[in-house]
Amino acid sequence: MSIEQILDELENLLLEAARVPFTNKRVVEEDELARLLDDLREIIPGEIMEASRIVKDRQRIIEDAQREAQQIVEQAKNYIAKLTDENAITKQAQEQANEIVLQSRKSARELQVDAIGYAENVFKHLEDNLTRALEVIHQGHHELQQSKNDQSKAG
Repeated sequence: MSIEQILDELENLLLEAARVPFTNKRVVEEDELARLLDDLREIIPGEIMEASRIVKDRQRIIEDAQREAQQIVEQAKNYIAKLTDENAITKQAQEQANEIVLQSRKSARELQVDAIGYAENVFKHLEDNLTRALEVIHQGHHELQQSKNDQSKAG
């Protein structure tokens, strides 16, 4: 079950709960609320592990991009060295090599920006999900405490 599904069930539990007359309070099924909170506690660590995996993937992508860029730069340098031995095309070779270096650096920067953007989007999504889950937990806990207090006053 996903966090969104659990949050939907918590919301339905609250909306379907009986109202306490003359108050804005509701009587919530304690066992059902506890089960949903337990489900959230089980899922949230998985979401955190997924975020950690994404961070590692992002780092790996950045490192791969940097390695590839370095290889391209080395290839360009080797190409420059080979072409400079030939007098007639030295100038053309230099220009082409410089263009290759610029392109490889641009590609590496683009890959890095894309990887960072992807990781930011994933973290934002995870943060939103965790924030919503935490709000529901706080709300459920508050209502449970309120029900407990109401029962204590009634008893």
